[in-house]
Parts: sequence; structure tokens; C-alpha cells
Amino acid sequence: MIIENVVILSLIAAVFSVDMTGIGQFMLYRPIFCAPVFGYLTGDIATGLWIGMIVELIWFNAVPLGASMPPNISAISVLTIYWVNKYFPGLSAAGIFALMIAVPFGYLCREVDVLVRKINTSIMRWIEQGIKESKFERLNKGMALGAFLFFFKFFAFYLIAFPLGGLVFYLFYLHLPGFVLNGFVKAWYLLPILGLGSAVYSLISIKIFR
Repeated sequence: MIIENVVILSLIAAVFSVDMTGIGQFMLYRPIFCAPVFGYLTGDIATGLWIGMIVELIWFNAVPLGASMPPNISAISVLTIYWVNKYFPGLSAAGIFALMIAVPFGYLCREVDVLVRKINTSIMRWIEQGIKESKFERLNKGMALGAFLFFFKFFAFYLIAFPLGGLVFYLFYLHLPGFVLNGFVKAWYLLPILGLGSAVYSLISIKIFR
């Protein structure tokens, strides 16, 4: 199954990201789930599973807790998969380079999330003021508006990041020297080891193995 429409893909990716901090937390945003699904939608489930495994292991402890916001690992995963499958399907070197480009976008997505949270705080105060004035209809309106903004911010982010980041990825990749590409090929197989080490370290740090 191959979906090339960026609007449809942005809607699907936004659903994954909303699950991270907005609605549910059914673990749909975890890379080990969303990356293979996105790989299937864009034509290469194997690459999706491999990238999902790498990102999941490296950011094993990336869980939003209160005001603590990790980088958006769902964004890192789906952007990597989209760019690779669109421009250089099946190339492991391209997968590693796409992952490198996607990481800053994951942090940027986190900052967008924080910004909209501040807007939602203003909406909450508007609701509270309405309740004090017996304007109870503000409760439903405020909740609906907050949920819409939460979803729309991710949709708009992906709608821009998919083509813009893809252009950056494509143009830079074409000019990479051969020895760098060879290094990326080796990294494709070595990164899971690094990710496993990162996951074990995270478990030790939270005293799972003690």
C-alpha cells in the first residue's frame, strides 16, 4: 500500500503525535508501532520496522511527564520513513541520513507543542472565568477548541515538514561523498547495538536491574 498524498499522510501522522500528549496515550506514538505502520503506508514496512526499532531503543525513556517534554519521537520516526521511501527507497545509507535530518525536526515539534500548550492555558483561564460568571457553555467550547488546536498544530507541522525537510534531505544526500555513504551503511547495522545499550542504561538508571 502506497500513499503519496502529503495531506493524508499528515493527518495520519498527526493522529500518532496527538496520542503522545493530547488524547489517549494508547502508545500509538511509540516508534515501534507508528514507524512500521508508516512504512507500510509508504511502501516499505521493513525499513519502517528497522527505523522504528532504532528510534525506540535510543529514546526508550522518552515519555512525557507533566511539564517534562522529550523530543517528538513519533515525528522523528515518520519523517525518516517518508523521506527515505519517497526519494531513495531501500537504501540503508539514506535511512541513516534521513534519521539525522529528522532528529532536529523532532525537537522543533516539541517546541511547537510547548507553544500550543501555552495557548491552551489561556483557553483554560477563559473557561474558568466563564464558570465564575455562570457561562457554563464555555466548558464545551473551550475543550473542543483546545483539542482542535492540539491536533491542528501537528497536522500543520507535518504538512510543512514532509516536503520542506524532504527537499533538504534530497539535496544534501546527492552531494555526500562515497566514504560518508559507506559509513552510513555500517551505521545502519550498528545503531541497533547503540540503541540497545541506551535502553539498558535507561533501565539501570531507573533501578530496574538493581
